[in-house]
Amino acid sequence: MSAPARQVGDRPFLVDAGAIALISLFICLFSQRLAWMTWLVPAVIVARLVLWLRLPRAERDLDGRAEVVLLALTTVLGAFNDWNSVTRHRVYDYTVPTDLPGLSHIPIWMLLYWGLILRFVLTVFHWRRVALPRTAGGVGRVAFLLALVLGTRQAIYRLYAHPLLSWLPFLLALAVLLWVVRPDPGRLRLLAVVLVVGPAIEALYIQVGQLHAYRLGWLAGVPIWIALWWGLAALVWDDLGTRLMDAIESWLAPAPAPALRS
Repeated sequence: MSAPARQVGDRPFLVDAGAIALISLFICLFSQRLAWMTWLVPAVIVARLVLWLRLPRAERDLDGRAEVVLLALTTVLGAFNDWNSVTRHRVYDYTVPTDLPGLSHIPIWMLLYWGLILRFVLTVFHWRRVALPRTAGGVGRVAFLLALVLGTRQAIYRLYAHPLLSWLPFLLALAVLLWVVRPDPGRLRLLAVVLVVGPAIEALYIQVGQLHAYRLGWLAGVPIWIALWWGLAALVWDDLGTRLMDAIESWLAPAPAPALRS
């Protein structure tokens, strides 16, 4: 018997959406002011966590301890992926001041922000008004999803400057994912939204916030591969991130009491 779908209510969704919107506003207004962003972004993240934890457990998709662990893991995962792409492989560049010279071209506040971004993707997919069923499949499905991610990441590290090959692997990977996984209609509708909204927010960060710059930024500064990556990554993270939630709760669950001997 499969586990029930995780869902969040309207208030947790609004808390997370509000945190993303507020940091987006700060990026547009203050991205070049390192000192301001260094305390503004962590303050929003902490305030979001406090507000989120004060909501009834029935409205949330995780309990308090598991949420803290999840946010820590999403921060590490998102920060490492961005650092690896920007500092190590130079796929794109941040155009804001950094407080980690010699170690990272990305400021600490942006590395922290990635944890909230990944968390918000899960919140969107778990929102009760979307009402998505839980995905099925075991180890084979996980291996398939990880292979798509690793394959496209390796491709972009090598081909980010090619006008065709920079985005073709992402288009093929997304097509293969849709053909193999066959997402339900709700996820297909959400995919369409992500393919529009994700690149649009990046374009806002680029054009207004002067946050970062891509090569081949044909879509208001956003390259085609990033637009496709938003859709591919969202579908993959919906599946793997929800499984990560399961693993965290299982890890934090108290050990069963030993049976009493008669």
